[in-house]
Amino acid sequence: MAADDVNETSTKPVRAKRAFERVSEAILQDIREEKLRPGDKLPSERALADAFSVNRHAVREALRTLEMSGVLRFAKGASGGAFIRENSADGVGQSIKNMIILGRMPLVDLMVVRVNLLVQAAELAAMRANEADFAALDRNIEDLREAIEEGDAVKTVGPVVGFNRVLGSASHNLVLEMLIDSVADIVTDILKVYKLPTEMELVQPRRDIVAALRAGDGPRACELLRVHYEATTNYVLARIGNWHNDGG
Repeated sequence: MAADDVNETSTKPVRAKRAFERVSEAILQDIREEKLRPGDKLPSERALADAFSVNRHAVREALRTLEMSGVLRFAKGASGGAFIRENSADGVGQSIKNMIILGRMPLVDLMVVRVNLLVQAAELAAMRANEADFAALDRNIEDLREAIEEGDAVKTVGPVVGFNRVLGSASHNLVLEMLIDSVADIVTDILKVYKLPTEMELVQPRRDIVAALRAGDGPRACELLRVHYEATTNYVLARIGNWHNDGG
């Protein structure tokens, strides 16, 4: 590089970080260093402004930026405020949910993705799941059986969707687990709104899936899961149609 180039580069002004960037980067650094953990509540806007010697507008802009990127969530009320998200995929899930509500995304697209995510989870779980994972799956199926016997459609929602979450955890793949959790949150809201009666067999197919996983038979578990969840998907879609069009 020529001397003139060096001089020109050295004299070129460097853009100073704006106040809100300094605040957001400091919060992200605290998260990386685990000084802030999932679920932790941030100090008030006033306290943050004092700590960083900035005005409250800069703090609000920093918090809004972190919320949009899925790092923070906000809660209202006396105990509300800004919190570190327990699950960084929450923002993605909320965006998908909003698109379904607005009619910009058909519900069937979500349900198809759900099946494919669960098949991937089953494939990994057949190789990685441990006895604690299998015990959690067994407990979930038993909870489902008891909820079905009570005949309360709302009570079945937790264990019905919970199987997805436990299977995602059994995959021991954090990205897959987060995606399954996000989809499960949306499916939970749908099922709670429509309170669909349990008119198809849910318990035995899931026991068969877990049995195949215990045996380490990934292809068998994936095939059983795909057949079962395609059937449940068709059942849900046939009864509620498009969530948006039905006013959900």
